[in-house]
Amino acid sequence: MSHLNRSHPARSRASAAVAAVAGLALALTGCSSATPGTTSTSGGGRSSGAASDDSAVLGAPNKASGTPVTFGVLNLESGPVTFPEVFLAEQAAADYINDYRGGIGGHPIKLVKCATDGTPATSARCANQVLDSKPLAILGAADTGSPGAVAVYERQGLAYLGGIAFTPVEQNYKDAAIFSSISTGDNAAASVYLTKDLGVKSAAVVYTSDTQGTASGLGVIVPTLQRAGVTKITKIPIPPTASDVSSAVATVTSAQPDLVYVAAPAACPNVLSSLKQLGYTGKLAGVDTCTSPKAVQGANGGAEGLYFASPVLDPGDSGDEAALYRAALKKYAPADIALDSLATIGFQSMMNISNVLGKEDPAKLTTASILAAFRDGSDKPNFMGHPYTCDGKQILGASAVCNANEQIRQLKGGKIVVAKEWTTAGSYYVPAAG
Repeated sequence: MSHLNRSHPARSRASAAVAAVAGLALALTGCSSATPGTTSTSGGGRSSGAASDDSAVLGAPNKASGTPVTFGVLNLESGPVTFPEVFLAEQAAADYINDYRGGIGGHPIKLVKCATDGTPATSARCANQVLDSKPLAILGAADTGSPGAVAVYERQGLAYLGGIAFTPVEQNYKDAAIFSSISTGDNAAASVYLTKDLGVKSAAVVYTSDTQGTASGLGVIVPTLQRAGVTKITKIPIPPTASDVSSAVATVTSAQPDLVYVAAPAACPNVLSSLKQLGYTGKLAGVDTCTSPKAVQGANGGAEGLYFASPVLDPGDSGDEAALYRAALKKYAPADIALDSLATIGFQSMMNISNVLGKEDPAKLTTASILAAFRDGSDKPNFMGHPYTCDGKQILGASAVCNANEQIRQLKGGKIVVAKEWTTAGSYYVPAAG
């Protein structure tokens, strides 16, 4: 999913979802994922709810104490594109773990963050800065400048755990374990679903014409659609700052495709609205930010029927893990946190670390023992996601990514429904050469 160059208000479906934290079945005992065709709802605004419900979900307090266990975090929070929700969700998870799960080996988790601006030089500086805190490991977040930072981690021999791996550098870092795939796994899985399950034969791919958008549009979506059987593809780049999409939409409609795949998050509402006005009736696909409340409103009915993929469950899912996610964010995160897939992955990353390392003595942990713990066995529990296996074989050309599974969803009748449970692109995705 290309999450770059999105407009800030359209980043998330769940500025709407934390609101139902107590109202969306917080005491349910069933297991997490919805089944195909069922609704995964997101509420609107926060609700204080019943304290007893939240207490039941959060569990019995087990507060950590003593010397903190430090993790370094680099997150993109400066410049035209920012992802503050990722670190906010990670901090909320750490606070929950410290209060209710005893931290790591009884010691509280401390996150030392450096805010980046998307450039490798700043990320390298930030990486050196967090090293001053002597971190046990690096907690992955969202940083498009990470190639500059990973070189620093490699020199120090630090493990890199979780986060959003936007670039091939962290996707292939030898000391990394990454639990979900964004930009690659999601777009590739959606492309195969649209072709194999829905029978698409021709497509128009609208993508943002910057580095990340081009990598997603031309490096993942177009070739995967082609390998899966789409015989005609019209490629339509949109500048990151474009406000007028009329030319792009005219190109789409003149091509008369079976499918329009919108991989331009900031332009998504305008593109979808224009397509509806011009009478387009074919299939629609995009990224999850195209289905945020503000994006849907801006599309003026044009987002109805849109398909997208996500490596994590929707915040409104009816299962126990999503209920815990909502309750923890209600307690520890700002009320206006954007609950997109990236935020969920941030929370997931911290929870997975707790699940694997929570009982260990931090004084005895090393990079080798940390990585061995995540790489031991297969189908390990992945918070709000498909089980992961860190065998270097889950996505071709991304050896550090431990899970390529995505849930296919659709905006149907104004609600998000599950169209297909966990699926991958399989052999239809092949990374670009070089």
